[in-house]
Amino acid sequence: MSAELSNSPVPLAEISQGPNAFEQFLDRNQRNLIVLAVLLALGAAALVIYRGIEQSQQETAGAALTKADDLAALQAVINAHAGTIAAHSAMVLLADRQWTAGQHDAAIDTLRKFIAANPDHPALPAAQASLGAKLMSQGKAAEASGVFQALADDAKAGFLAPYALICLGDIAKSAADLDKAAAAYNRVKTDFPDSGFADTATKRIVTLKTKPPVEIQPPPVPKSDPPPAAPAPTVTPAPSPAPPAPQAPQP
Repeated sequence: MSAELSNSPVPLAEISQGPNAFEQFLDRNQRNLIVLAVLLALGAAALVIYRGIEQSQQETAGAALTKADDLAALQAVINAHAGTIAAHSAMVLLADRQWTAGQHDAAIDTLRKFIAANPDHPALPAAQASLGAKLMSQGKAAEASGVFQALADDAKAGFLAPYALICLGDIAKSAADLDKAAAAYNRVKTDFPDSGFADTATKRIVTLKTKPPVEIQPPPVPKSDPPPAAPAPTVTPAPSPAPPAPQAPQP
């Protein structure tokens, strides 16, 4: 009888109804969980607010950039909206305005600052091309070569990469390094065959094979014979006076 009782199922009413492990965890950490939930909610709200503010700042800066049409206005965008995409783009435009205004060193300095501070900006290749061209115009071939080489090797440079190679070839040609110039031009044809610069590269290669004309001294001017002397004037002697007529004898 005792064995039967021991093997009989336990009535449902007699099963322990105490809290399970998860419920015990909630009881012990309920306050901490509430605090965490509040912090997460505040963080999410702050992120939304931050993104909203950031978007508003970007839009305001972009609107200011579209209205900037001179040196002072572009500088104001850079100063008032630092850190925005528009402010960074304004630096590239500012450099061009500075160059046009004759502020060549200031323009180059502006481009250098932009390139150093914005390695991922979409306008980076344009800024590099502009900097390289300005350095070339100042006769700073070595510095320009470094800028153009970086641009030519940049996979994101797009159509400006073949332009950089053309410039590298021109610099090498000016230095009488025809092999290096040919390599740069041929790379345009090989790596960028569909580029408009491919035809330019072909023409540049032809000029490499053309020898410049040799300058020679002009032949001496032949000596001309002196003009013949004018004939002496002919002097016609005055006629002799006629002898007086004989007089008739007196009677």
